[in-house]
Amino acid sequence: MPKSYSKTKPTSQQVNLRAIDQETARVVAVLDKRGTVVGAGCLIDGKRILTCYHVVEAALGRSPAKNAKILVKLMGVSGQPEISTRIEKLGKYASKRHSVEDLALLKFGRLRGISEAEFATPLRHGGKRYSVLGFPDSDLQGRNASGVLHAANAAGLVQMDGNSALFVKGGFSGAPVWSSDLRAFVGMVVSELSNTGVAWCIPSRVLCAFHPNLPVRFRIPLADRPEIHDRSEDDPNVQLFGKLADNGQRKLEGRAVWNEEGGYYDVKVIYKRISGAPPLRGKYVTFITYPDFLEDDVDAYELFSEIEDGKAWTKIYPEDDLFAIAAIGDGGDTALTLDLFEVEEEPEDDDD
Repeated sequence: MPKSYSKTKPTSQQVNLRAIDQETARVVAVLDKRGTVVGAGCLIDGKRILTCYHVVEAALGRSPAKNAKILVKLMGVSGQPEISTRIEKLGKYASKRHSVEDLALLKFGRLRGISEAEFATPLRHGGKRYSVLGFPDSDLQGRNASGVLHAANAAGLVQMDGNSALFVKGGFSGAPVWSSDLRAFVGMVVSELSNTGVAWCIPSRVLCAFHPNLPVRFRIPLADRPEIHDRSEDDPNVQLFGKLADNGQRKLEGRAVWNEEGGYYDVKVIYKRISGAPPLRGKYVTFITYPDFLEDDVDAYELFSEIEDGKAWTKIYPEDDLFAIAAIGDGGDTALTLDLFEVEEEPEDDDD
């Protein structure tokens, strides 16, 4: 092993994640047994790293199996330690390129001081800018590439068109893809055609299907928000997300209480897992309301609620009238809309 590596045992070790350039601080280098970089990964919290199946396959020199040991170098952590991890979970990649299941989750002893990574799913990927750090030609220093995203293809992968001096190529696989338009990671590099400057990433909504505890916020940037033609009639939630409030696995329900003295409705909306359905994933649910019904300092498209005990909820206080509200969960895979006109009003003294 090269002498420049600082081999450490990270169990309960206090470290610092580099404060600047967060888009590259979480990038890790995945090493083979000779210490050569074979790909990248993302430090998603103080105990786990997300990378590609084919990257750990290259690191081992054989088909990977659960609990196999993988060496990584934490590039954005103080001291850039080299640590030993073990494979906790594998996707069903089976040596098939361009696969949304080309995934692997690595686990190690806890590093104190590492917060959770911020991932996001946009309403539309197309036109969003990206930047990513990888290790082409096994260069430990790493190289940056940037460009523009396209919409997800038929396989569910998001195309990345490069427009920088360096393109995404071999050695970038497993690296988290940052978008300044979302101020978060939007996916993980999985494959490339470097001679054309085109690559693909597995989007966040798919990543949290593989690792349900991955924090993913569904977001609608300003440029993608629907145009409101008639503020007295239009409701962008139904236009975007339909009218379904129960899809057999998730349910959106609400209750409303009219506050006579205050002149407003006290509305509670709950997004929850139906009994017997798979657990909610992505850690957050995004509630979206008609913009006119919230205060000026509240973004009606970004009401994020953390999932607790299989559900997430929010409270809103519309004046005069009720409306529709949407809830986007499971990293962006589930969209439900509830027409609050259909919610039965409850007595004002009903206790929450």
